[in-house]
Amino acid sequence: MPGNERRNSPRKNCIVPLRFRVLTDPDHPWEELTASHEISGLKGSIYSATLRGEAVNLSERGVYFTSKEKLSVGELLEMYFTLPRELTGRGPEQVRCSARVVHVEDRADLGALGIGAIVERFEPIVTSHNWAN
Repeated sequence: MPGNERRNSPRKNCIVPLRFRVLTDPDHPWEELTASHEISGLKGSIYSATLRGEAVNLSERGVYFTSKEKLSVGELLEMYFTLPRELTGRGPEQVRCSARVVHVEDRADLGALGIGAIVERFEPIVTSHNWAN
């Protein structure tokens, strides 16, 4: 790997809108989150409100995105976005991932924060989910 690059999987530049929620109970098991989401929508107090951002680059293990929302290192996120054809090699694919914030930087040039998150779990969305603000 060149220089001080520590990533094992290459980043792909993209501009992809995304929605995310901060998981307010980081010890809550992913399987239970999936089950409660599938059955009755996002209920209870384990989630924050739906927030918006824009992915700037993606890899198998991480995402760098911008958002006007203030996030902190260590926060667990549940993210939803559509991978474009250029990244999948097939058609667009809706995905859901669990990611943990690893760095936050002020991006005054964009009027937003730049947020780096490591993906802990990644899965395709099989059914349509309706989780509006």
